[in-house]
Amino acid sequence: MPLINKRIHRRIIAKKERFDRHRPLSPSTLNRLRADLAVEYTYDTNAMEGGTLTLRETRLIIEEGITVAGKPLKDHLAAINHPEALGYVEELVHEGGEIDEEAILKVHRIVLKGIESDAGEYRTSGVRIAGATFTPPPSDQVSLRIQELQGWLGRNPEELTPVELAAVFHHRFVQIHPFAEGNGRTARLLMNVILMRHGYPFIINITYRDRARYLRTLSEADQGNLSPFVDFIALSVERALDIYLQAVEEPELLTLAEASRLAPYSQDYLSLLARRGALGAFKRGRNWYITRGDLEAYVKSIHDKRRENRA
Repeated sequence: MPLINKRIHRRIIAKKERFDRHRPLSPSTLNRLRADLAVEYTYDTNAMEGGTLTLRETRLIIEEGITVAGKPLKDHLAAINHPEALGYVEELVHEGGEIDEEAILKVHRIVLKGIESDAGEYRTSGVRIAGATFTPPPSDQVSLRIQELQGWLGRNPEELTPVELAAVFHHRFVQIHPFAEGNGRTARLLMNVILMRHGYPFIINITYRDRARYLRTLSEADQGNLSPFVDFIALSVERALDIYLQAVEEPELLTLAEASRLAPYSQDYLSLLARRGALGAFKRGRNWYITRGDLEAYVKSIHDKRRENRA
């Protein structure tokens, strides 16, 4: 039984096909996107774990090498380390390297370089996660469990789609909780290795503003309901595809208020659909937007479904 919502999956496949038709992107477009996304990813992934830097401060540290007064040294180091980690992730994909123990430990070592003394080393003690409904394995089982996860990833016995595979890997990795610190940041980077290997763009980001939903759906996955977390990751994948497509296609963007004047739905209903992931909309700041093409595709899909039900 598929874990991913069929409607979201169809949108992702259609957008990826459009994205693939534009490949290779021009170097200027690609470099601009990569630079912006690296900054945003670094800010979001560190903020997710309690980092105090703003997006602007993160950009200044990465692009200008500026030290921000009054902010902890560990936050500066986290901002400096992540672009290096992203570079290693890309290198791993391009060279066809495996997500094995060596790669996992190296990602962790880069992410926590200068921050934690045990960067690049598995935890050596038990751990309890506040509010979690599961207990990670004892430290002496971590290496074995990681090897089992690597084997599962290579076999993909459930024949999961790439997005499902990446999301389930992320969940299983954080359940093992192989490190004392940095498990989430490492999991999100490794998830990107899986997605990029399957042709998805650099880089799939989970935004800090979605932190509550991220943690909630992870908790649901801990209790055996994986679909909400898979769909959450799928919407993050779709958001990344939207960013690239907007850069190369320059589609007409509509606010939901504007969209409601072109479709037989109120702005409130469109907002509800967007929050549920039923509509191919995305957020910029606090506002939802949708391309005219995605709006028309949604209206057509509903019309076609009603016509089929009447037949």
